[in-house]
Amino acid sequence: MTGAADVDAVSEFCLDGEFDLGMRLQGLQPEVRERYPTRFCVVTEGAGARVHFSAFGYSNPDMADNYAVSYFPPDRVRLVNRDSPPDIDFAGKPVLDESLRYRRLDPRRLLEELAHHPEYVDGSGDNGWLRVRYPGSPYAARIRINEERLHELRTFAELPLRGRVETVWTWDWSDPQQPVATLEIDRDEVFVATGTWRQLSDAAVATLWDPSNGEQPREIPGDRWPARVNMRLITLADGVYVMRGVRTGFHHIVVETDAGLVVGDAPAGWVELPQIPPADLVPGLGISGLSQGLIDYLGQEFAGIPVRAVALTHVHDDHAGGARAFAASGAAVYAPAGVAAYLQQALNRPRMPTDALRPQNAALEVTPVATRLLLDDETRPVELLEIGRGPHVEHSLGILEPKSGYFFQSDLHVPNSEADEPRPDRAATECWFARWAVANLPQHAVVINTHTTIETPLPRLARYLESAACQALGAG
Repeated sequence: MTGAADVDAVSEFCLDGEFDLGMRLQGLQPEVRERYPTRFCVVTEGAGARVHFSAFGYSNPDMADNYAVSYFPPDRVRLVNRDSPPDIDFAGKPVLDESLRYRRLDPRRLLEELAHHPEYVDGSGDNGWLRVRYPGSPYAARIRINEERLHELRTFAELPLRGRVETVWTWDWSDPQQPVATLEIDRDEVFVATGTWRQLSDAAVATLWDPSNGEQPREIPGDRWPARVNMRLITLADGVYVMRGVRTGFHHIVVETDAGLVVGDAPAGWVELPQIPPADLVPGLGISGLSQGLIDYLGQEFAGIPVRAVALTHVHDDHAGGARAFAASGAAVYAPAGVAAYLQQALNRPRMPTDALRPQNAALEVTPVATRLLLDDETRPVELLEIGRGPHVEHSLGILEPKSGYFFQSDLHVPNSEADEPRPDRAATECWFARWAVANLPQHAVVINTHTTIETPLPRLARYLESAACQALGAG
């Protein structure tokens, strides 16, 4: 392939461009153009199966991500922590299919793989089109190859709030040394980037696969990679609980009232779009699987007590995408007023896959929450509070159990320690939320969140506002 590195050498292929979080439904507003700089790189070797994938970009508007993963097929994957060793090795889980999905980001390697595995091809057509079935993928891919170059790849994915959609990679070879790749989801342009190759030196290759700084990796069971379901119910106060481990890093408040359970957020899967074909972090569960598992678990723990309501804290698809499972169970669905209409339309798309709601032939209704809504109850009322526009999202809700003071929000306050100052990488959002919390929550409030297990009493958030970071942002 013209412009590519030696096919037999260890080489790096990078895509540098912009990713649209609005189209991914992870932006400040759904489907609004919000482009952020993004870089995906994959290191591959001609004769070996090892793959190194690294990424820089934004999974949310207020936080950049920078991570690297090395794959050692057949059953080891390493999370690379060069800035803060040790690395983490996940051992004992088959990873070949996942490593190949990243390897195919390099169009040269994709064509090379097809040449070595003609059994993947189960049909061909005019103008260079092939029908390809990759192992482990539920959908066939259609691939167009002309003049020994990849020009187009079409397949499907199931995305929360979108349903079953076509994903299309196209390649423009006007400059063979720097091809331009475009990824579309359901005809929306999500990622546009320029590709470049470079051959790695012997010295770079020698250190690439070694542990960071030579320090022995910490080894944990492979079934924890990349995410797993490990639910357990933790009591916070009388009638107030947190459900841990709905999937790795996902925790949800549960409040028991006389009329039934109130739950914070409807979790859904996360599809890795840089992989070809795209795949979910927790395969096999589909869009509604995580929320359905949460509902089933609660049904066992609270026998005879229904889920009364689910409050969607914000519009991001991994927090709201499982709401159809809650609606099918009879729960009312609440969301911030500014996105309630959008969520109702998105969750009722006809292309949603078959789930528990489909046989009921009923539309999901989303009740908007503006400012404050009281779910009245003689024993334990629950308040839904609009938090407002911030750096993370334009519309968000929190869930308050007034008696205990526990307040649940998902992504606005995600501390990684019990320090009296915000984490530096999220200071803008943390300081903004601290200011809102001090002004609007009761003095005995304790804030909990989706992504960490740390509980934050309100006085600690007040001390945030005294920190240098918040003072510099004008949040004091």
